[in-house]
Amino acid sequence: THYAHHYHQGRIGIGAQMVGLAQGCLDITLPYVHERRQFGAPIASFQAVQHQLAQLAVDVEAARLLVYNAARMKENGLPFVKHAAMAKLFASQVAQRTAARCVELHGGVGFTKDYAIERFYRDSIIGSIYEGTSNMQLTTIAKLMSDELATS
Repeated sequence: THYAHHYHQGRIGIGAQMVGLAQGCLDITLPYVHERRQFGAPIASFQAVQHQLAQLAVDVEAARLLVYNAARMKENGLPFVKHAAMAKLFASQVAQRTAARCVELHGGVGFTKDYAIERFYRDSIIGSIYEGTSNMQLTTIAKLMSDELATS
């Protein structure tokens, strides 16, 4: 139906929003970890912090590519519903994980309204809810996988 098409298309948009949110978290956290000092050194110099940031960057890029691929498929008239659900699901998970980790990297001030990361964290939660909850995305993906098997 017309509604269902726009609903599924909306998942790509939400995925893109969540990628932007996650990227925004990294963009404001990276300078902060170079400024924040513990034990006489910027926390960005600690390997554990470096590894956390590197993993978040990998996750954000993977989410971005899932969103781009779903959009490419839709633009080219290919079946895209499963890919849109995957992109929305993964991007919302990445946004929540990235926001939470970036709040932690900001320390106690990460929860204050003085720092934008607090808002990013609150905004990240909605990504797993609107345009279909994460469980709805999983159900859609599983159903379409079974449908593909049945038609192969």
